Formats: sequence, C-alpha cells, structure tokens
Amino acid sequence: MLWSIIFGIVVSLSICLLASPIGSAINIMDIPDGNRKLHLKPTPMVGGIAATLPVFLVMCFLALSTPFTPFYITIGVALFAFLLLGLIDDRNHLRPFLRLTFSSILALAVLFIVPAQQVTFFRFSFLDPVLFLGGLWSLVFTVLCLVGLQNALNMADGRNGLAIGLLLIWTFLLFGYSPPHLYPVLGTLSAALAVTFIFNIKGKLFLGDSGTYGLSITIGLLTIHTYGLEFPSLYADAIALWFFIPIVDALRLMLFRMMDGRSPFSPDADHFHHILERRLSHQWGLFLYLILVLIPAGIGWLFPAFILPLGVVVFSVYCFIVFSAHWDPIVRRLRLRLPSKDIAP
Repeated sequence: MLWSIIFGIVVSLSICLLASPIGSAINIMDIPDGNRKLHLKPTPMVGGIAATLPVFLVMCFLALSTPFTPFYITIGVALFAFLLLGLIDDRNHLRPFLRLTFSSILALAVLFIVPAQQVTFFRFSFLDPVLFLGGLWSLVFTVLCLVGLQNALNMADGRNGLAIGLLLIWTFLLFGYSPPHLYPVLGTLSAALAVTFIFNIKGKLFLGDSGTYGLSITIGLLTIHTYGLEFPSLYADAIALWFFIPIVDALRLMLFRMMDGRSPFSPDADHFHHILERRLSHQWGLFLYLILVLIPAGIGWLFPAFILPLGVVVFSVYCFIVFSAHWDPIVRRLRLRLPSKDIAP
C-alpha cells in the first residue's frame, strides 16, 4: 500500500501546485460575486481533479494487474463519468433537474452493468434477522443512496475543509472494515484527499462539483462493496451513522425550502455548517461538525452494540443545535400571530 500512498501524494500535489493554470485552461475558476461567493480572488475548482485523478489511475493499474478487473473497471468508469458531469456543471451550471437526471441515469447504468453493487439486504446491530430487498426495490434504493450522497456532499461543500474532511473520515472508516484488495485504492484516496485538504483549507483551491460528484460515487460504491463482503462486522446502521448528519441536513433543507414555496435546490445560508459558524467560528464550527461525524462512528466501530444509542444521541444533538438556532425567529412569528391582550381603560 505504501507505493499507492506515495503515488497519491505526488500526483495530487502536482495538480494542487498548478491549480491556477489548470483552472484557467479548462475554465473552472470560481469568481467572487460579493453575495454568496465571498472569497477574495478567483479560485480554481480543481480540487476534485487533484483528489480523483490518482485514484482513477490506480484503479486502471489494478484492473490490469489483479483478478478484480470488472470491479475496478466499473468503479473507475463511474468515477470518470461523474467527474466529467461535475466538470460540465462547474463550467455551465446545469439546472438541478438536469443534474439529478444525469446522475440517476449514470448510477442506473453502473448498477445494470454490475448488479452485485446493489444493496440487496440489511443487517442491523439491533436486529437478528436479515431483511432482504426485492430486485426493483434494491435498484431504486441503491440509486437513491448514491444520488442522495452526491447531493448531500454537494450541499456540505460550502466551507473550506468540510467536504474533504468528511471524505477523509469516511475513507479511514472504510479502512477499518474493507478487504485487503481495497487497501491500494483507499491508500491513494486518503493521501490525495489529505494533500487537497491542505490547499483547500488555505483557500488555494475548491473541490468543485467535479470533486463532490466523482468522490461521492467512489465512496458510495466502495462502501456498498465493503458492506456486501464484510456484513458480519459492518452493520447497515453503522453505515447510516457515518453519513447521518450530511444526509439529514440535506433532507431538512430541501423540506423546509419546499415548505417556504422555494425550489428544494435553491441556495441559502441555513446549512448545518452555517448554523455552527454563526454560533462559533469557521474553524470551531468545522471542527465540531467533523467531530460529530467521527466520534460516534469511531465508537460504533469499537463497540457495535452502541450503534443505535449513538444514532439517537447524534440525532438529538443535531436537532438541538438546529432548533436552538431557529428558536428566536419562531418565537417572533408566534408573537406576531397571537391576539393582542391589551385591556381598554
């Protein structure tokens, strides 16, 4: 695995050092607008390329040199296709409906080619019998998981270091369960993400849609593959705990936007990382967000019997933070709707 880590560092570092020329050449520079984009200067969105290119190259090598050729070809092609879709979105800003449609079609194509990548059963830490999904339901559920993770990670990619930090945590968690043949891929991915994280946290480059799309499909498919092989030790609710906060936050945002009569994909500043940042600072908000993902997942890995209680605790903490941030506006709205209690003299 050492060579894969070194390779990931070298390739990722080379791209990060040339981020501005590469971003200008392929026209994926994020221009500040003084409204939502408050960075000081045009910033290249090449973090996705820096994090995914070494992984793609390693998968190509492993497809030619190991017995797992179909698996690595499938993951590699999926990564490349979603990376390309993200690059198109970075350049042309696709409408949410088109983006969702193309993502779903690509996910369906992957699952039709390799049906073994579908989630066909659930084994929970708190339930003895295994629950099975039928053919169509298995396909639909897996597509929803892959596309949902893509959108959740895209929504979380609003502050430097957050999305890449989440991806690093998920990669390290996969190390704890994955079979040995995935070690070179995970080693390359962790090294490339670590290098990209350093440049991203300093504001030198952004992950871009190419990064959130390509990396989310990679993590999603690797997680499904690992779960299918290591389900005696990797429970379905443990995986749910890994992705819980970004997924739940994305669902909350989409629901509340629709309740306000807006598009579920319209931008706002009510994401969980925005809420934490308003209460703390960017650095401490980022730290707390990542800790709320890492610590429960790590405890669940060490003590599987506590996965369900940990999920309840994480959900409670999340709800408390979000609700407390909206408490004052709710009270003001209620006061405006209450009838006046003034008594005439």
